[in-house]
Amino acid sequence: MGKEHRGGRRWRRLWPAAVLSGVAVLAASCSNAASSGSVAAAAPGVHAHTIDVGALASESGLITAGFGDIVDGVRAYFDWVDAHGGVDGRRIVLADVGNDQSNPTTDTEVARTLVEQDHVFAIVGVGTAFFSAASYLASTGTPTFGYVVSNVWSKAPNLFGTYGSVIDYSTNGSTIAWVAHQLGVRSAAVVGYGGVAESSGACEADAQQLPRFGISVPVQDETFTLGGDPDAIVAEMARDHVGLLVSCLDGADSLSFAKAMQAYGLSAAWSLWQSGYSRSVVAANPTATDHVIFQLEHVPFEAGTLDPKQYPGMVTYLREMNRYEPAWTYHDTAFQGWVNAAQFVAGLRAVGHGRLTQRALVDAINKETDFTAGGLIPPVNWTEAHTVDAPPYCSSFVVAENGHIAPMAALEGPHHELLVCFDASSDQPVTPPPGTPGT
Repeated sequence: MGKEHRGGRRWRRLWPAAVLSGVAVLAASCSNAASSGSVAAAAPGVHAHTIDVGALASESGLITAGFGDIVDGVRAYFDWVDAHGGVDGRRIVLADVGNDQSNPTTDTEVARTLVEQDHVFAIVGVGTAFFSAASYLASTGTPTFGYVVSNVWSKAPNLFGTYGSVIDYSTNGSTIAWVAHQLGVRSAAVVGYGGVAESSGACEADAQQLPRFGISVPVQDETFTLGGDPDAIVAEMARDHVGLLVSCLDGADSLSFAKAMQAYGLSAAWSLWQSGYSRSVVAANPTATDHVIFQLEHVPFEAGTLDPKQYPGMVTYLREMNRYEPAWTYHDTAFQGWVNAAQFVAGLRAVGHGRLTQRALVDAINKETDFTAGGLIPPVNWTEAHTVDAPPYCSSFVVAENGHIAPMAALEGPHHELLVCFDASSDQPVTPPPGTPGT
């Protein structure tokens, strides 16, 4: 598979947090973490002039899905920080990138190697469909940052997901209903993968909620197979004159639906993709992707050039990614890696000149109430983001037209904000939380 993003929107569900444990065991296993020079190491991977971290991603195997892109975003951010002197006199070194080969057993083995043999201070950039290492990393207290695809991230206060660590499927219906109303649409088809809870659960929740807001769902299928044939479902959509497809599929299968919709005379219907945000796919398929809207959880890349004064954080991201990892600038998973690295560095800076330990870093981040990765994402409140996903829920939207992607004026906030926020009970926008980029 090519390096295209296949992850979906972070659907939120409340799970309890586990108690952090095992920090003493980890410290005992890291006796060779002493730094050179006169400064003694305060934690594994911490040296006089460097901090060693690792990453864990599916870079090969059956379900790579572009997960390895997360490492490119992490690396670019660290290169940028190191070029400006690092943090508190230390450069951040991405010492080892573990490949779990899309295998749950290997995932845990790789994490053990990073912690027990490589003695990394943190794991920054986890990109995998099978994060079986979550329990192990929670038990060791290793600060861990990555891409949330399941609720295993909500198990401990040292596991930090890109947009928070809790998934709740029930929060997106009001947002989709608002989109439908803005487009003048009154009926929707909802499609997700069978056997993939993150897809079927999300779309099932959407289908249940939309009628509450006046959007009928005459076509619903949460049993679609990866790489399957969309014709039968699209034929139903044409028969029922459906105006909007809500896709909980990956970018490749959403594109198959878009092409089938063209063939069945649904070229005027809209599609809302919750993953697959890709300039290259749109440019290569200009006709099929007309009327495709991408729902995002961050400031869209296009804002960096269209409104640089309003979104300086995206200007910085584009500039530095184009400098250090230009092949992956416009890939959503690489973007998440950038955010993960920014969260890690924010924690280091919050610790400041105090004794740097893994526990000190975790505690510092968990006091943050409005992390935005420098103006790129809605504020994350880490005093609660491990255990609850509190409203408002903010998204941005961009539309594909004639092979290009741009923000859609009809889907901007009341004051032309690109991030539009909702609670789960109403399809009318609410005031964005303080610090939301663009407000």
